Amino acid sequence: MKQPNIKNFINTTPNFKPSVEIFLTKFSEIKRLLSFPFLRFLVFACMIALVVWGIEKVWQSLTDLNIFKVSPATFSFHTPSWVTDRFSDDIKHVATLNEQYGMYENNLAQKIADAYGNVVLIKKVDSIKRTFPNKLNIKLVLRKPAAIVKSGNNTYLVDDECVLLPKEYYTLTHVEYESPYIKSSRLAKLPLYGSNWNDKGVKAGVELLKFLRENNIHALFKILAVDVSNVCKRRSTGKSDIVLWTENNTQIWWGCSSLCKEPSELSDKEKLQNLLSIAKAEGTNLKQMEYVDVRWKKPLGKRWAKANDIVEER
Repeated sequence: MKQPNIKNFINTTPNFKPSVEIFLTKFSEIKRLLSFPFLRFLVFACMIALVVWGIEKVWQSLTDLNIFKVSPATFSFHTPSWVTDRFSDDIKHVATLNEQYGMYENNLAQKIADAYGNVVLIKKVDSIKRTFPNKLNIKLVLRKPAAIVKSGNNTYLVDDECVLLPKEYYTLTHVEYESPYIKSSRLAKLPLYGSNWNDKGVKAGVELLKFLRENNIHALFKILAVDVSNVCKRRSTGKSDIVLWTENNTQIWWGCSSLCKEPSELSDKEKLQNLLSIAKAEGTNLKQMEYVDVRWKKPLGKRWAKANDIVEER
């Protein structure tokens, strides 16, 4: 219908006729060349998109099956002897955990790690591995108590980083940390559970306990308590910063903690040698001694006073 009009127009404008005819000819040739390949390409692209969409839908349907679902309620944990059964149950019901996870979820391991990373008892999430079709192998590093801290009638638990731990999740009769215990009549304000206890005495006590246990000194001398009441107060009281109490009620004046870094203070190893030198003469039970002082290069001691006996200074 429009071609006659165009031709008439061309006839009335002879100056443009050759150019327009050339354009129409070229356009027709290009249209004829592109029509079939373009159509085939368009159909092919639509088929690819449809196949991809179908595969995605099938994948979503398969991964949504219950066989590929895992629930924290079904988690099982191998817990050490110093953890109570309550922990094994409560860890399955952490508020930040979802009720169910798909094994093919993106960032599944990170989601679980983030949820458990906020639990006080968990020091870190060591690894999370998927075991198909519906199991997770989770390895947790728990905060282990390093010492019991006693102050009056109150009892607290701390780990080796002086982090305060909730007692209800730990057994309080475990030999590895029950004895010796740390005692103090002066404690800094309690932190929240899972936070570091910024108390110089507690930190000094935990540090010394590491040294005593590494050398088995606490067992050799039957040490029951590490008194840190006077830590950093020696200059005002003149007393030993740390006093070790044995089961025979003998005091071992240990002096300042290695954390104080006093320039004139003997090292823990030097103090230990002083203590062992006294033990050679008195025995490791030290039951004849009221106290021994290992703070100086030459150790001192005092025997218990008896009726009609003269107190003997070593």
